[in-house]
Amino acid sequence: MKKPVYIHRYTLMSPGALNASSTRHRHEGALIKVGNGYGCMHPWPELGDVPLEGLFQILKEGGSTPTIRAALNCAREDGKARAEGRSLFDGLHVPLSHATLMMDEEDFEQAVASGFTTVKVKMGRDLEKEREFALAQAEKFPALQWRIDFNNLLGRGGIEQVLKSFPEEFREKIDFIEDPCVYDSSCWKNLRTRYGIPLAVDRDVELATSHYSVAILKPAVHVVNPVLERCHLDGSRVVFTSYMDHPLGQAYAAWRAAGAAKEYPGMIDTCGLMTHGLFESDEFTKRMGDVAPVFTPPSGNGLGFDDLLEALSWERLI
Repeated sequence: MKKPVYIHRYTLMSPGALNASSTRHRHEGALIKVGNGYGCMHPWPELGDVPLEGLFQILKEGGSTPTIRAALNCAREDGKARAEGRSLFDGLHVPLSHATLMMDEEDFEQAVASGFTTVKVKMGRDLEKEREFALAQAEKFPALQWRIDFNNLLGRGGIEQVLKSFPEEFREKIDFIEDPCVYDSSCWKNLRTRYGIPLAVDRDVELATSHYSVAILKPAVHVVNPVLERCHLDGSRVVFTSYMDHPLGQAYAAWRAAGAAKEYPGMIDTCGLMTHGLFESDEFTKRMGDVAPVFTPPSGNGLGFDDLLEALSWERLI
């Protein structure tokens, strides 16, 4: 007999929109409980995910999606560790992280003060304004390395126009451009050859086969192991990131990153695991500590948060 699945709905609040495809400030998701293990479902419908209520219905019908698959896997691994009375992070070292930032001067000042040397920003909503802001911050903090995510919003002509508009001294500070446009092998080959800037693939990382330098892995939706094996063979860099989701999902991404770093020494680059600062503080985000390059695993068994999870109200779904 299958184990019952319980859910706890949550809402995270952000002071601003978190990507160029979304204008939301309210971000709804659900924690799931299966046996004694916990997982997280935090869809981004703007990026093609099945909305939350749809996920519930699919779960009830015995179906699956990338979000459901990942949440159930998280709950399974978390439950095993809790049953054994151990933390999933035992014996592992979580890679350092970049700062995931809004286009806000105070955020940049705080990130640099906290020790971040690499920042990631999202562009594509208002390119001219974003460009001017980025150039100003690059002049103010000349040592920063930049990771810029366009969320596949631009076509080839659009991304070329943007890259041409960046001064050469700024282009030299770009660690990579993420999802500049929808992945197409020949298009990405031309972009990489013409501009010499590493390209990172996120949304299509499981399908991409060539002409990218960095694979972005989000354990909240991606099947991780096949991509890791492919990157090991072709020498690509790998960056694990959270899904800008609940701290439990954030911890799951950190655990997968730590496991990959142990299995593939030297292949896992600076990650994007410190995203709880994008949201208003609550008891879970407080357990994550300060937003800094070093990820400190939450205390407790499994992925942690033992007492907080036990204190939540849980609704049986199936």
